[in-house]
Amino acid sequence: MKNIKYYLLGIFIILQSSFLLAQDDCKVIVPELQGTYTGKCKKGLAHGQGKAVGKDTYEGSFKKGYPHGNGTYTWSTGETYVGRWKMGERDGEGSYHFQVNGIDSIKDGIWENDKYKGPKIVTPKVIHKEAVLRYSFKRMSDGNSLFFTIKSNGTVNRDLEDLSVISSSGVVYQNTNSIGVETINFPVIVKIKFRAWNATHTERHNVTFEFEISQPGNWSVDIVN
Repeated sequence: MKNIKYYLLGIFIILQSSFLLAQDDCKVIVPELQGTYTGKCKKGLAHGQGKAVGKDTYEGSFKKGYPHGNGTYTWSTGETYVGRWKMGERDGEGSYHFQVNGIDSIKDGIWENDKYKGPKIVTPKVIHKEAVLRYSFKRMSDGNSLFFTIKSNGTVNRDLEDLSVISSSGVVYQNTNSIGVETINFPVIVKIKFRAWNATHTERHNVTFEFEISQPGNWSVDIVN
């Protein structure tokens, strides 16, 4: 029995040694990460969970030698990125920590092809709707306003009665061409009410749309009645 235990222990040690030796031959494609690598390997390339230390450091998921999936990258200059990667480039949701003139800064949101695209969109919450067939929200840019477009049968509906817009913050404006709210402090709750013809243009009905937007920005709100 003891001989069997020693035999199995010997095999285990040999396998562990082979694994460690294999790491020396496991390549990381990104030049700044080439140095030492510990982790999973496939066909001579870092593949799976691992850690690469070169000029820079990366710990997380690899694919075919590249950071791919979730991981943390630390540059030699001190910046860090925690989030999604795609074949060596920041791609998906992530947070980049850096300094500007000695002040800590963060870019948190969505990345694509290693470029920052903007903050992750927080979906507005619909509180109540009546006689609304469809609606959509779109964050256009940074800012503090929203703009309504009301449609019926595929075109802008300007034949509205008893139109009212109530906002928990900001300044409401209405004219013949546009309806919206400016200088908003987010989060904001907005209720728009009006009377309009139904889709078959046989009778007018009451339309109500109440919602909450928590993420600052310039927003476009489309309502189809």
